[in-house]
Amino acid sequence: MKKAIWLIQDTTAEQLSELKECAPEFEFITDQDPKEMLATVEIIYGWKKELTELISENKLPQLRWLQASSAGVDYLDLDLFQKHDITLTNGSGIHGIPIAESVFGMLLFYTRGIKKASEDQKDAMWDQVTRLIELRGKTIMIVGTGKIGFEVGRLAKAFGMETIGVNRSGRQVEYMDTVIKQTEMMVELPKADIVVNSLPLTDETNGFYNEKLFNQMKKHTLFINVGRGASVKTGDLIQAIKSNNIAFAGLDVFEEEPLASDSPLWKMPEVLITPHISGIAEHFKKRLGAIFLENLMAYIRNESLPKNVVDYSRSY
Repeated sequence: MKKAIWLIQDTTAEQLSELKECAPEFEFITDQDPKEMLATVEIIYGWKKELTELISENKLPQLRWLQASSAGVDYLDLDLFQKHDITLTNGSGIHGIPIAESVFGMLLFYTRGIKKASEDQKDAMWDQVTRLIELRGKTIMIVGTGKIGFEVGRLAKAFGMETIGVNRSGRQVEYMDTVIKQTEMMVELPKADIVVNSLPLTDETNGFYNEKLFNQMKKHTLFINVGRGASVKTGDLIQAIKSNNIAFAGLDVFEEEPLASDSPLWKMPEVLITPHISGIAEHFKKRLGAIFLENLMAYIRNESLPKNVVDYSRSY
């Protein structure tokens, strides 16, 4: 029986043609529930929650590689993948542009008076403010210098901002004026006017933004979270806003989603809430397809996959 590639993620007709040309020795399955063909599946493109059960029950015995459609993989059972010797690649990079644009949309919403103007428009009220904030010359700390952090840094430099990147190793990253290790963040934090979180969720980053960290920020810091909701302790964030450590918080992700209707965050004027939409990419299918095709070509040649292989020891 011919080995198979299961396409859970939608593809265009052009993409499917390219994949078939690249891997003629494979059969391509587009059925979302191909019961009688599961034993032939060697590669999966995309994800659905039922796969956890299928892998656990050894109903995908030939599965060797799964290309996830998301950048974050904290919702997947990585121990299960490792146990079954399945290589996992993620969608890192496809969300960098839209998320970075969302970061600056949130910032400009606050700094250029767009929030107040939007509220005043509902009442047909012409009320000019006398003081607004410019981003040029401000220091932005970008916590997590992967594909999203890189793109945030690129846009920050276009705005004329000073950039501090934060990562685990302190390795240099383009568009960062300074890069520090995560362990040095508490010392450098008071220098930042703006803090942007784009960290993945790991054991190390769960609850990373807590009372101690918020208290180390300078007064009236702007805080943006487009990383993972669980990296921020919501109660500590609320207290930091009330104490004016944080003047404005742009939040796209939360500890629990959807955000409870009785959460105090909804009614705080210093907060902008977006419902986990910053990663929605106009060209999502095209970008993810390019990653999968490049990896597939390497797989066919029996080479190491060049794009986005998840390190199970780091959980990303």
